[in-house]
Amino acid sequence: MKWPWQAAQNKRQLALHLMQDGLAYVLAEAGAGAPMRVLRWGVEPRGDAGPPEFARRVRALSLGAGQVVALLGAEHYQILKIETPNVPQDELKAAARWQIKEMVDAHLDDLTLDVMHVGGDAPRAQKHLFVVAAANTALRELTEWSASAGLNLNAVDIWETAQRNLQSAAALQAGLADRATAALMVQNGSCLLTVSAQGELFYTRRLDWDERLRQRALGGFAPKPAAPAPLGFEYMPGDDIGFADDGAATEAEGSPMVIELQRSIDVWERSWPDLPLALLQLKPPEHDKELATLLQRELGLRTQAMELAPLFSGFEATADHPAAYAACLPLLGALLRSEQRKP
Repeated sequence: MKWPWQAAQNKRQLALHLMQDGLAYVLAEAGAGAPMRVLRWGVEPRGDAGPPEFARRVRALSLGAGQVVALLGAEHYQILKIETPNVPQDELKAAARWQIKEMVDAHLDDLTLDVMHVGGDAPRAQKHLFVVAAANTALRELTEWSASAGLNLNAVDIWETAQRNLQSAAALQAGLADRATAALMVQNGSCLLTVSAQGELFYTRRLDWDERLRQRALGGFAPKPAAPAPLGFEYMPGDDIGFADDGAATEAEGSPMVIELQRSIDVWERSWPDLPLALLQLKPPEHDKELATLLQRELGLRTQAMELAPLFSGFEATADHPAAYAACLPLLGALLRSEQRKP
């Protein structure tokens, strides 16, 4: 029962990312049976302000919300894949801690760990875990700064699960909730590729963005680099990927990024033959439809620009602020976070 003198619950939700040069944020409000309404979004530049002064400035923005979730900077955590230890559920974190001790860049005492099953409860002979290892110092600094800015954090999320949330919601809108779909989001010269099915994360990988793709999608021409571009960082160590030259395009024939995307698709098809990819959802800050057309032609996989309008209202790209739009895009997935899932 809600007593007459109880204060109305604040239904606003805030997602934020504290960056070196500023704060990206999206303030929204959920509506029953309607897209989430974005009230405010943008990037507050930091300039030369120190943490206390910048916190005071952010406090003045009046971003108060009933739920606040922050995305941890990708430089402050690792996401690793290991075989699921044969221990009870409540002992998974402890067992995973010892398995990853040689795989992380810091001492275990300096890390906070969380785990989630690859693909949730999907049946498979050999099960795996995603282990997220986050730096304690980064978590503490984020929490303390948020408090000084008047923002009480309810959760800290990561880019991979935020993207999973967004692509899963888009897949549901497209009638593909039970199918495997891939999503590719582009920001600051890098790409995050995720594969999800039934709302669960199965695969994740980071790649370097190839600017020539945008130019090709718009009908332009760009000379190919003299040296191969660096490959993306594979977030699934321990996999026997076994890449073979089976007729895939060579460096001289196409974009290194497209080649790596095709390799990831091949890995998926070999690993999960019963879950063929139904769709690749693409969401760069600009020219998403043109890039989707190009990638569909290059990959031979149905590719579409991710439609955000059925999920969010009031969040529109603007020609004047493409960088702010790109910084805030991943935060939409954090707004869709469910407390019943990990992490």
